[in-house]
Amino acid sequence: MIEPTPLLLALGRQTLVLSLALPLLLCLRRPLLRRFGAPVAYASWLLLPLLMLASWLPASAPAQALRATVVARIEPLIGMPGTALPADPNLWWPAALAFAWAFGALLFAGRLVWLQRRFMQDLTPSGDGRQWHSPAGSGPALVGLLRPRLALPADFGQRFDTQQQSLVLAHEEVHRQRRDNHWNAMAALLCMLHWFNPLAWLALRRMRADQELACDAAVLARHPGSQAAYGRALLLAQGSQFATGLPWASWQSTHPLIERIEMLKQHSGPAARRKLGLALLGLLAVAGTGTVHALHADSSAPASGEIELRMEIEIRDTANGSSRTLRSQPTVRVNGSTPATVMFHGAPGKPSPDQVSIEVVAKDIGDGKVDISLDLKKGDPLVSVAKPRVITKDGMKALIERGNKVGYGTGEGGEMISISITPTLLGKPKT
Repeated sequence: MIEPTPLLLALGRQTLVLSLALPLLLCLRRPLLRRFGAPVAYASWLLLPLLMLASWLPASAPAQALRATVVARIEPLIGMPGTALPADPNLWWPAALAFAWAFGALLFAGRLVWLQRRFMQDLTPSGDGRQWHSPAGSGPALVGLLRPRLALPADFGQRFDTQQQSLVLAHEEVHRQRRDNHWNAMAALLCMLHWFNPLAWLALRRMRADQELACDAAVLARHPGSQAAYGRALLLAQGSQFATGLPWASWQSTHPLIERIEMLKQHSGPAARRKLGLALLGLLAVAGTGTVHALHADSSAPASGEIELRMEIEIRDTANGSSRTLRSQPTVRVNGSTPATVMFHGAPGKPSPDQVSIEVVAKDIGDGKVDISLDLKKGDPLVSVAKPRVITKDGMKALIERGNKVGYGTGEGGEMISISITPTLLGKPKT
């Protein structure tokens, strides 16, 4: 069968990591909050980008060097003639799926831009240009990425007393020091790329809630004995209207108010317990990233004698005064005498009268040479119609052509088939 594009394969691999890691993090979230405090629970979200990055790490440097060398020295080599193939009606689905993903990602990006512009329209700069003034009733927020600036509501001085104002400003300063806006932007980017995954959106809300809890804990650690004033400030902030889903941090949180005030009683917990929690997170990060990378390396590492064949199939058909050109670019891997099969107009267990099967066998015959044999079959049941064979070199393109060159383009009708195959020796080559 035709393989999906590398983009879809990479996206699928990331989706798998995301879908497996997020339930684990969501299950660990509550025990981490209770046992080690909000800072440790917030730090646990760093595991997610680490695991996703681990799946991108290369399996081995030699394999990458081999592929780079092959790409740099593709040359043509004419082989034995083949046979004509009809079109595969399923060639459209990888492109359609990639288009649907890109369209959704662009819609989400456009929504972010729209929300940001709508929010910025309600802000006015202060006299010194260091702050923003937001409408009365809104929540204080740290706005921006490159140069974050504080946005304070017009009724900030009337709604909060002096002690509460100091605590709110300290809260936003913790956001600035920890660069929470940048982490929020990265989380928004992951949601943009995985807009179709509901777990990503759930994780975004939980991460933002833990971010606020961790910020609360840091403020209370610097201002001991201010829990009551801090809780009253949280109550006063409720009901304020503030745009959500943007890459900045705000005093108002989507976290339930009762639970947030309840967490103020224990805030960060003893320092020794926090260090123990961070150490456990470190061990979990090492184990998790190692496991993801090992699984990725095992799935992408070539077996001994394995050969990758990049095929380019072009069919030009002229019949009844009309013409069409169809193209396909499957990539298959073979090992020894075991064939790989590419099917058109049918699938195993679902035959059709005009189905075509291409069985490919490639062997490493030493000195960097590859022996490639094709068995072209047509009909239902499948009947072998041609068995072309060609010997080429590692990384060098072999071209197989077959067709009615006289009839093609003359109005008499005819078809041309062109199959180019570029082999890559993935295992240790024979000498």
